[in-house]
Amino acid sequence: MTDLKEKLILRRLDKVFCRLAPSPIHGVGIFAIKQIPLGINPFQDSFMAQEAIIVNKSKIKDQEILKMLHDYHPTSNDKLQIVSNFPNQPIWTDYINYSSSPNIELMTNGEWKTLQQIEIGEELVEDPKRLLNPDGSQKIFKVTAKQYPNLSYA
Repeated sequence: MTDLKEKLILRRLDKVFCRLAPSPIHGVGIFAIKQIPLGINPFQDSFMAQEAIIVNKSKIKDQEILKMLHDYHPTSNDKLQIVSNFPNQPIWTDYINYSSSPNIELMTNGEWKTLQQIEIGEELVEDPKRLLNPDGSQKIFKVTAKQYPNLSYA
């Protein structure tokens, strides 16, 4: 490995703040592996390039696969969104559990932001009520290629 590649990898590792682990709240959650400062996006460099496709649920014959896909992205209609590398590289933020005392929030510009300093071992949680407008409708989130240059958009 060249010195430049090694430096780039080590620099990227400096920006890793979280890991997946069993959650006392529900299933698997995201936990801080080092102190995360207030007001930053701890997932900034964690997205991998992927493409999403929309498929009709009737095209998926294996019921266990269908259940797994629905568990990740529940829908009330007959369509599912599937990312090209699913389930081999799940998106970190699929594992954020809910709490009425959140420490992270999804902003309408598509960026995540910590609402407080998060300590080592603390689970990152969001309040689902913050995803709604005052009238109860879901907020629209806009993610741009500039924010996540490694993410491709279908």
